[in-house]
Amino acid sequence: MGRYFKLDIANKKYRSVLLLSYSIIAIIAVAIVITGVFAWFNSYTQKVVYDMSMVQLQNLDTTFTNSIDTCRKQLQTAWQDSNIKQHIYTQNESWKNENWIGSYFQRLCVNNGFAEYICLFRNENEFRYYGWRYPSEAEMQQIEQGVMETSNDMEQFIIHTDTRSNLCIFFTERNAMGEKPVRGIIYSLDLDALEKTLISQNVEDTTLLVYKSDGQAVMKGKLSGEQQDEVWSCLKGGDFSGGSRELLLNDSKYLCNSIYNDSLDMHFVMLQDYHIMQTKLAEIKKAAFLSVIISLITALLLAVFLANKLYYPLEDFFSRIGSGPELIPGNEDYSKKQAEITSDKIISQIHMMSQQYHSDKILGYLGGNEADAVIPPVLRLQDRTEHCILILFWTDEHVMDSRITQDIHQTLDENHSGCKISSFSDARASWTLMMIKEPARIGMLSDPDRIAAMLSKECRQIQKTVPVRIYYAVSGLISDENELRPAFRDLQTLQKYHLLGRGTSGMTCELLNDGKENAVPRKIYEGLLSNIRAGKTQDSVESISEILDELSGYEIRKVLLFLSDLCVQIEQCIMGCELTGRQRQEKYLDHYVKITSLYDKSDLEYYLKHLIEETCLENSVFQEKTLRMNMLDAVEYIRKHYRDDDICVELVADQFHMSVSYFSKLFNEYVGMTFPEFINDLRLTYASEMLRSNPEVNIKRVAEACGFGNTSYFSSQFKKKFGISPSAFRNGR
Repeated sequence: MGRYFKLDIANKKYRSVLLLSYSIIAIIAVAIVITGVFAWFNSYTQKVVYDMSMVQLQNLDTTFTNSIDTCRKQLQTAWQDSNIKQHIYTQNESWKNENWIGSYFQRLCVNNGFAEYICLFRNENEFRYYGWRYPSEAEMQQIEQGVMETSNDMEQFIIHTDTRSNLCIFFTERNAMGEKPVRGIIYSLDLDALEKTLISQNVEDTTLLVYKSDGQAVMKGKLSGEQQDEVWSCLKGGDFSGGSRELLLNDSKYLCNSIYNDSLDMHFVMLQDYHIMQTKLAEIKKAAFLSVIISLITALLLAVFLANKLYYPLEDFFSRIGSGPELIPGNEDYSKKQAEITSDKIISQIHMMSQQYHSDKILGYLGGNEADAVIPPVLRLQDRTEHCILILFWTDEHVMDSRITQDIHQTLDENHSGCKISSFSDARASWTLMMIKEPARIGMLSDPDRIAAMLSKECRQIQKTVPVRIYYAVSGLISDENELRPAFRDLQTLQKYHLLGRGTSGMTCELLNDGKENAVPRKIYEGLLSNIRAGKTQDSVESISEILDELSGYEIRKVLLFLSDLCVQIEQCIMGCELTGRQRQEKYLDHYVKITSLYDKSDLEYYLKHLIEETCLENSVFQEKTLRMNMLDAVEYIRKHYRDDDICVELVADQFHMSVSYFSKLFNEYVGMTFPEFINDLRLTYASEMLRSNPEVNIKRVAEACGFGNTSYFSSQFKKKFGISPSAFRNGR
């Protein structure tokens, strides 16, 4: 019991054991941390990949549904047009009406972006096709058979040929739900164009597909027919509610995710290449491993430090070990700058890849009015101490080609280094919105003259490679997020200067204040309305250009309001048309929306010309109908009073408020004989009936009863009509 163990901590062997012990403990601790981190990382990565897949599928679902709904609304709008209704419900084959319908549907297909042609049918045997491409016999046969097999308008069907596939949606009339359609209108959408417009298949590790419930591929991505069938087999036999499923295609493994849209009866599918994902994860793990090695080295240095402090006799030993070269600390500002640049590049790349999914959301916010709407992250300025400018680009064509949009984005990105360039496109619009954003401290966007010069130069540079003229409208410098919506509306308003032929290659918001501030006087269109009421269609149409030229000096917003009011006034010129206050307001808003959706001055002139011609036609039909009713009433009046002695053309014309000459002319046109001839015919017919039924009546009494004051004149007229005298007629009855 009297023995004690003495530890000689100055012993070299003991010092080595102590250092080794600390090192082993540090390595075990780091290994445990690494194992836990990698296990958590794998689980977290799978969840993130699944969540991102679901978000992209939901975005595709929303975008596709919106596109289909837009096409359905276009069909419903076309169905309500008077010219189309006249064509469907009547057998009138007017070349003018037919030409108008063809032009209308062709513009509708071109503006749609992925519609090729439209089919209009009055019954199951009479189909007509309009658009920029005429279908083949096989396509027409499939369309005419497919639409008759549908039970409601929410269905769609796909037609196939050797070179293309088209999705058909329709708006029809049926005698009862579930029966085949009686008449209707069909939209044929090019699936390849629809796929290129809505989704991008250029992402290396991702493929997006859309299937109908019967297994037909609406969007087939980069897969072959056999691969599409394998995916559909997996889709039918699997439950995707719990997470991703693995799928083997041509010895390549894919992660498959799917959602179902019950309103469209379609499945939206995403395939992600497992090998590419694992390669990317391996790179991330490699970076994580390097971080672990650094952590291990740090732990070893910490172990040495603790040993040095706890066991003072080892101080000299560890000081000699730590006498190597010192670590030089890095430049913190430089590191932050590099990290910021790297972060901006990553954000820009992610934005470009997902641009097609959130452009609608961005443009929806900019065009909305909700005060409590959440600002999308890409538009935020104040919390990032940034400012920006908005630029609206369009061309002299009705469609903004996606290649031109890419060229504009690339040119801006090259010439505005240090700035973030974001582009937002709407497939239904003829323009592209660009946003150039920079940190407020840089100040490159603060000089409007410099920006205008650069944009003009960039447009000229782009126009060398494309066969169209490019226009742009640029906003002022925006530092407050609340200024984004007004600036966007101002840019859209500037584009409307093309309606008056006043658009230039480059415009700024200052142009909105250059016109006359007072309201446009109504006296400008008084002459036009007078000509319409007088039925002078040609004079009314010829005055449109003069009115538009006179409006060019006024502020564009007031011009748009004036034109909407003018259209309502034109419609009110229709005879027998009395609009209530609510109807006036609805007509006004309808015309305002249609006018602001027009592209240039020729479109506006055509719109007003069509409205005037339609109004004059309505008036002509109304007048014709009124005259027919008046003539029918006049004939009825004459039938009641033809035996009166004093009946004459002057009396009847005065009864219906017409001049004698005009009444006589109309009466001759509608009845086919003159007024005296018609009176004599009625009287002589009545006389013949009297002679048949009352043979004892004296000829003179018959003449007087029928309105003839002279018996000899009666006898001559009777013989002229029946070929025999009244007495012979009576005796020979």
